Amino acid sequence: MKNQSVCIVDAFSTGAALAPQFKQHNYKIVHVQSSKAIVKDLLDTFREDDFDELLVFEDNLSDLTQHLRNMGVSHIIAGTETGVSLSDILSEKLDLAGNSPKTSIIRRNKYEMHEALKKHNIAHARQGYFQSIDEATKWAYEQGIWPLVAKPLDSAGSDSVSFCSNIEELKKACSLILNRENKLGFKNEGVLVQECLKGQQYFVNAVSIDGEHAITEIWKDKRNQGICDIEELLSYEGKEQKDIIEYVRSVLTCLGIEQGPSHTELMYTEQGPVLIESGARMMGTILEDAVISAIGDSHVTTTVERYVQPEKFRNRLMQGYQLNKNLFCITLVSNETGTVLENHVVERLQELDSFYKVFHTPQVGEKIYKTVDLFTNPGIIYLLHDSQEQIYKDYKEIRRLEAEGAFFRVECSI
Repeated sequence: MKNQSVCIVDAFSTGAALAPQFKQHNYKIVHVQSSKAIVKDLLDTFREDDFDELLVFEDNLSDLTQHLRNMGVSHIIAGTETGVSLSDILSEKLDLAGNSPKTSIIRRNKYEMHEALKKHNIAHARQGYFQSIDEATKWAYEQGIWPLVAKPLDSAGSDSVSFCSNIEELKKACSLILNRENKLGFKNEGVLVQECLKGQQYFVNAVSIDGEHAITEIWKDKRNQGICDIEELLSYEGKEQKDIIEYVRSVLTCLGIEQGPSHTELMYTEQGPVLIESGARMMGTILEDAVISAIGDSHVTTTVERYVQPEKFRNRLMQGYQLNKNLFCITLVSNETGTVLENHVVERLQELDSFYKVFHTPQVGEKIYKTVDLFTNPGIIYLLHDSQEQIYKDYKEIRRLEAEGAFFRVECSI
C-alpha cells in the first residue's frame, strides 16, 4: 500500500474526515475540487493541511486523469454531493471501481431518481418537474393531492423545501426556487413537486462494495415543519428496520450505487418504506466520534474500511452493527436573526447527564439566523447515555432552555 494514493473529490462537510483516516493506512491523499464555484458554506469545512496535493478541475479532464494515473490513485471517492458526478467520471476514466457515469443523473437528479424507481416497480412518490409556476399549478390541479412538497432538483440540507397545502402556497414556494441559486451553488432551472408522504421519517447510511450494500446506521428522524427535531440512532434489529434494510438495498441497486458510501432518506408509510431521496456520498453534518461511541464505527470509518480492508468490510454485509449506547442528535432552533452577544450553550448543556458534545454554534460576534433549514441551525447537540429515559428528560430540558432564550443573547438585525 505504500505507493497508493486516494483521490477525494470535494472533501467538504463529513467528507473532510476521510483524509486523516486514509493517512493512517499510509495512503497519499489528493484533493480535487470539482469546480471553482464552490459555495462558502462548503469551503469553510475544508481541511487543506490533510492533503498531499490540491487540484481544481477546470474542464481539463484528460490532463487531470493522466495526473491522477501518474500518482497511482487507486480509489476515487466523492466527499460530498457536489463531487458525485466528477467522481463517477474519473473512476471510469481510470478503470477504477466506482459508480457508472451513465447513471449519475439518477443519483443527482431527484426527479430522475423517482422515475427510475417507478420503472423498476419500487415504491416511489408521485411527482412532476416544472420550469414555470403555471406548469406546476396545472399539474397540482390535475392531481388533486394535498399537501404537496416543492423542492430544488439537486440541493441538500432541506434547502428551500416547502410543504404546500393549497395553490397559493405552491406558487409562493415555486417562486422562491425557480431560477435561484441553491445551497450547493447550482441554479434551479426547475422545481420538483411531489406528493407529501405521510408516516415516520428515517434515514439510512450504507457503504457498498461491488453492488452489495452494508447498512451502517439507521436513524429515526422526527421533524418539525421540515426542520430536524430529534434524530435517534436505532438498533439494527427490528420489524421496521428489516423492512427498511430490504427496501434501501433495492433502492441503492436501482440507482446504480455499486461502490462507496450512500445516504438515504425515506418515509415509512402505511404501505411500507417510500424513498424521499438518496445520495451517493456520506451523510452531511454528523459528529463522527459520537456515532463511534454508540456503535464502535461511523459512516467514515466503514467507508475507509471498504477501500483499504475490503475482505474485513465484506463481513458487514449481513451482520449489521451493534447499538451499545443510546444516541440522540438534537438540532437547536433560532427564532431570530442577528449578532450573538453572549453564547451560553456549552455552559448550560454541561448540566445535563447525557450531554456528549455540541458543534456548529455561532460564537460571540458571529451571525445567528432564523432557522429555516439545516444550514441555518445554531447548533447540533449529541446526547449519549445508557438510559433512553434520561436522554428524553434532557431533551425536554434543552427545549425549555431554548424557549427561554437561555442559550444566546442576540442583537437582532433590523
